[in-house]
Order: sequence, then C-alpha cells, then structure tokens
Amino acid sequence: MMFTALLLAQAVAAPAAAPAPVCPAAPPALPADLGGWRSTGADLASGKAVSVPTMDPATLRLAGVPLPKQPGRMAIQTVRITTAGTYGIALDQKGWIDLYRLGTMTALPSARHGHGPDCSGIRKIVRYDLTPGQYRVVVGGMAALTARMMLVR
Repeated sequence: MMFTALLLAQAVAAPAAAPAPVCPAAPPALPADLGGWRSTGADLASGKAVSVPTMDPATLRLAGVPLPKQPGRMAIQTVRITTAGTYGIALDQKGWIDLYRLGTMTALPSARHGHGPDCSGIRKIVRYDLTPGQYRVVVGGMAALTARMMLVR
C-alpha cells in the first residue's frame, strides 16, 4: 500500500509533457529572418538552409578542429561574417551548437538560445554576437546522418 501511495504521489507531482503541435498540411509562413529555411543553399552564408552529412567524431582526424563533448554524431561548417551583428545558427534536430573563430579552440559564448516556430522544422536557434571574420560551426550530440542548418541574421 505504501508503494502504491508513492507511485500516485509521483504521478501527481510530475508535470505533464506539452503535447506536440498538430501541424497543418501546408506549412505556415516563416518570419523574414527564417525565410530561407525552406530553400537549399550552397553554404551557410547563402541565407538558405544547407544539408550536411554528420559523422562519428571518433573518425575525425583534422588538426585544429574542436570536437564536441556530447555523445553522438557531429557536423562541421565554416562561415564568413562580413558585417558585425547578432547571428543565429538554426538546426533541424536536437544537438549542441558551438561556434569558434577560425584558428581557435575556445567556443564563443552564446548571446541567447531559442526554438524555431512550431511546425517550421527548426528545432533550435543559438545566437552569437559576431564581428567580421571566419568562424567554424561545430554541432554535436546528433543522431541523424544529415543535419539541416542555416545562418540567421
């Protein structure tokens, strides 16, 4: 009886998970800064999403490339920033996004984190305050064989 009371107490105390949104057949319009998400670009600077293969970090043998600390697959991209400002990296799945100035091994601090709009296919957006230069995006902790990401202004 004591065991049953404990189980009931846990059930009452545990918050209910939010239900997943029911997405319409036609995807909703995206805000202007995310407008390129549904188009495919050649690189992150294109203002469109890119699909990149993910890899097992244990197989990577590149000097000067920081490896993610999270278990799972990873993806690497570089991007050139020409104008100072706050930029985001949007990702289609659960993952850990780190950004490095090219040639360094210290991740930059993020300015803020968020999610994409419901039904957009954007799982998360991490924003950084950047100055002109080249940067390396390292995304870790993913499960899929490809990752879709986009630079957001």
